[in-house]
Amino acid sequence: MIFAVSTLLSCVQTLRILELDYRNDPRWEEFVCSHPGALIYHHPGWLTALESEYGQKCVSLACVDERGHVRAVLPLFYTRGLPLKFGRTATGRRLSSLPRTPIAGPLAVDQKAAAAIVGYAIELASSRLGLQLEIKTHIGDLHESVDGLTRTPWRSTYVAELPPAVEGASWEEFWEDLRLPRTCGPCQDCRRLRFGNARRQHRVNWAVNKAIKLGLEVRDAETEEDLANWYGLYLLTMRYHAVPPRPYRFFRSLWFALRPSGKMRLLLAEQRKIGQRRTVAGSLLLQFGQTVFYAFTGCAPIDFCLHPHDILQIEAIRSACRRGFRWYDFGEVTEDHQALAQFKTKWGGEPKPLYRYYYPASAEHAPDGGGRFASVARKMWRSLPPKATEILGDLIYRHL
Repeated sequence: MIFAVSTLLSCVQTLRILELDYRNDPRWEEFVCSHPGALIYHHPGWLTALESEYGQKCVSLACVDERGHVRAVLPLFYTRGLPLKFGRTATGRRLSSLPRTPIAGPLAVDQKAAAAIVGYAIELASSRLGLQLEIKTHIGDLHESVDGLTRTPWRSTYVAELPPAVEGASWEEFWEDLRLPRTCGPCQDCRRLRFGNARRQHRVNWAVNKAIKLGLEVRDAETEEDLANWYGLYLLTMRYHAVPPRPYRFFRSLWFALRPSGKMRLLLAEQRKIGQRRTVAGSLLLQFGQTVFYAFTGCAPIDFCLHPHDILQIEAIRSACRRGFRWYDFGEVTEDHQALAQFKTKWGGEPKPLYRYYYPASAEHAPDGGGRFASVARKMWRSLPPKATEILGDLIYRHL
């Protein structure tokens, strides 16, 4: 059941749970923008893109006090689900925060508000037969304050902490300083960015210099045509990794909802050769609050040897430092993809655990990888034309 904006739903002592219209009620965005733990996935722009992707409506719950001040928010979407389960991923009918999103969950000022809003979400899910509540978050103790909520350890995401710029130094001086190895320990006068140990630092420098020697340069995408051209490379990457791609309309929605305010960037790596320029790869970044998310990437596998991902990463991290972000999130890694984990640790990313919470309790799923059947399915997927993977991915995500 969907309630009108500002309709009273339940009371927990002095707290009320409302469904707040995040598009038209400024309290949602004001709360998200002022909360130090807010992520881009709580922002109205991301929720708008999810709504437009498959015509779904966000159930945007808010916990308010007696003065109407927001104490917590929890965005949720109903999903139809699939009859089959893939690895550890829940694919049944769900009320999820959030579907097709790596992490979201409750954003609250205190444990009391978080427990109140999650408790109401449980009631909402329980009101529909066969519906399961799913919450994706980094919070490790949510189940301790909400009865009946079951925690499931999820994958790790790889996060690097970024140093602040040196006060009074020019950007050029700061960046050159970042690239030097640290020799005097973690003192206040030597807050330099290192990509792991000396061996990893050497690998980073070698790969970036190699990309530069091969004629690669990085620029920001400026037009929707740039976005459309990148999407073709994204399809090739997702086919290579045997992962269903998101539909183009989703990225187009992000382009118009988040890019104008600087919350989304699409960095393109281009190769200049014999007076011509060719787009080799691109990375879509989501940036908000204290964190930059390395969210989506695209590159033809034949061009991996040009090291476009390395030059894109160095520019993305460089820009994140310059703009004052504290964290750079490289994203999740499945248990069977050690090469990707090594790439992210090379850049200083440290694994941080994520959790998924369910009500009622979720059945145990197979580990990531899925065994022989999944191996055969991946081979078949990689043999499909990119357009076919786009159509199939659209059909799959429509239910997730």
